[in-house]
Amino acid sequence: MIRCLLLASFAAAALSVPAPASAAEDEPVIREIDVRPAAPVVGAEDSVRLVIDVVARGVSGRHGVVVEVEPGAPPGPVLDSRRPVRPPAADEREEGRFPQEGPGEPKSSGSIAATMASRLVTDGWQTWRFLPDKRLNRFYPAGAWTVTVTARGEGGAERTAYASFQLRRETRLAAVKAERDGAGVRVSGRLKRLDPRGYAGFLPFREQRVEILWRRDASDGWERAAEAVTDGQGGFSRIVPGREGGEWRVRYPGNGQQAEDDSKIHQL
Repeated sequence: MIRCLLLASFAAAALSVPAPASAAEDEPVIREIDVRPAAPVVGAEDSVRLVIDVVARGVSGRHGVVVEVEPGAPPGPVLDSRRPVRPPAADEREEGRFPQEGPGEPKSSGSIAATMASRLVTDGWQTWRFLPDKRLNRFYPAGAWTVTVTARGEGGAERTAYASFQLRRETRLAAVKAERDGAGVRVSGRLKRLDPRGYAGFLPFREQRVEILWRRDASDGWERAAEAVTDGQGGFSRIVPGREGGEWRVRYPGNGQQAEDDSKIHQL
């Protein structure tokens, strides 16, 4: 069953942004959707709290902005937001205290409420901050998630915009070794992935391609010396000819559901 987070609105410190010349003053306009962290990764014991800032104007009422967060790709183009996020000034920090929750399996569906307060700026722009009291953890679907923002103005006018992020699960490279073997160097190890069901911490990650990296010393950049594919137990082993010394490490590049990981550096 698809799990969905429905967040109640929380209005926080407002940011001053020039209004588009073509925007009507009485219509809602969504200027930005900033999701932090932009690339959340969940592990075995930790969880991730999203912070979503929506910059809008022409909004009517304390609940004039609604955010829905759910797994799946956006049904339309995402809002193009290029302005960097700045930390709030001393007089712009959000008000109130927010509920805390540890990791655990979420309910199959339901809504999540957050304390709300608001403050407008002189030009009419307002930042609405959404701080859900549920945290993302390994029990939620990995992959693309959609943030749907709906702003409502006076007279019932609405504006909808989308943002997206990838929720990924932690991976781990373990027991990595680099040893001389004949005329080359044997690089071996194991790749593990987070168990999404929670029965174990990490499971063998089979049929995955890992990169074997080499550099002469710390002053040089890393080169891809070879690749290897993990077996049914997540193990890999590869002899790399022609390089007897230097520094070695293994990298798993990750994908849309699994996070990347780098092993520690081994020096020969």
